[in-house]
Amino acid sequence: MKLMLIFLLFLLIGISGVGGYRYIIDQQKGSKLIVVPTVTTKFSLSNAPSDSLKGTIASMSGIVKWQSRVATKPVKITSPRIIQQGESLSTGKNGKTIVIIKNDSLLSLAPNTDISFIQLLPVNFVLEQNNGVVTYQNNYHVPISVRSFNLISIISGGSMQISVNEKDKTTTITVMKGIVREGYEDVDNNSTVVTVNAGEIFSFDDTTRSARVTKIPGFVQQSSTPFSH
Repeated sequence: MKLMLIFLLFLLIGISGVGGYRYIIDQQKGSKLIVVPTVTTKFSLSNAPSDSLKGTIASMSGIVKWQSRVATKPVKITSPRIIQQGESLSTGKNGKTIVIIKNDSLLSLAPNTDISFIQLLPVNFVLEQNNGVVTYQNNYHVPISVRSFNLISIISGGSMQISVNEKDKTTTITVMKGIVREGYEDVDNNSTVVTVNAGEIFSFDDTTRSARVTKIPGFVQQSSTPFSH
């Protein structure tokens, strides 16, 4: 009986040892089968996406500043340059500049104006106008979406001027040609979309989230092409 007990004891120890050994081997094999893939990306902080379009400064005068995708502050430029997605332009008190994006859109910046080129994809341009006056002209190929405070202005063909007063938190859109759609949420979070026609002025107060539409005094419909100026 004593021998039988000793035999069973060693048998259990042997079985446990083999089982533990196989478990360790299986775990090692399993770990070898886990392959961490190499992640590759074409993203570049300094360069815009390859499918995005680029703008060109057609003319400039006075103080004009440019901020790259990787910079934290704008720098003064003295000659025209390429503008890409993610960059910004600003003008001083006597500065003016005109930017053309692939013959689809023309932006004319007045003095004391600040604008960011958020997106320049072929299907839609998204800009943010923080202050000042910009005249936008484009054809029907690529719509322009302009954000100013909590207001979105979408122009799909024609000409309009957006005046943003950063201090008063007001935005005024004057439509000279075509139509512009304005979208915003009121103080009760109700979404509102307003269509503004040529010859009309859309005034938006960001503080009260209220808007009104008025007529341009003595307005005469433009007959020129979008890029005439």
